[in-house]
Amino acid sequence: MLHFTDQQLKNLTSAEGKTLQKVVIYFWVNRFNPEAHVDLIDNVELFFTDSTSLVITCNEDSTGIEALTDFNLADEQAQLKEEFAGKIKIIPIDASTTKMWTDVIGETIESIDLTKDGEDYLNDAIIVNFGLKEKRTIGISPSDGLIIDYWED
Repeated sequence: MLHFTDQQLKNLTSAEGKTLQKVVIYFWVNRFNPEAHVDLIDNVELFFTDSTSLVITCNEDSTGIEALTDFNLADEQAQLKEEFAGKIKIIPIDASTTKMWTDVIGETIESIDLTKDGEDYLNDAIIVNFGLKEKRTIGISPSDGLIIDYWED
């Protein structure tokens, strides 16, 4: 089992008390095989009204989630272009107006809830808790990337 690092925990807790302004989903698009191209969610970036953001992403092996505050799309796109000759791309999509996110845009994050494992926290999923109204869960699948869903108590 993998755990969040201390820095990632700080990044996650830094989102608590902030108001969600926008959500951008970054799709990882693999076009190596024209017969069966693969699109999956590689990153979710939560933008806040204080001009900060939090990026939830897959780790390198797609076995856990990482929480970053310093994601650079242009650098990521350049690295993929160089490494895979344009066959793999990251494409940002503003998801703020999708059904998943419209109810929580403008809401304040009350807490980021995690699964505790002894003294550590598992990096298999997070729950973004907007209080009594709404919660969203972001989990990971080794073959499907990030999985975003409504949280049901």
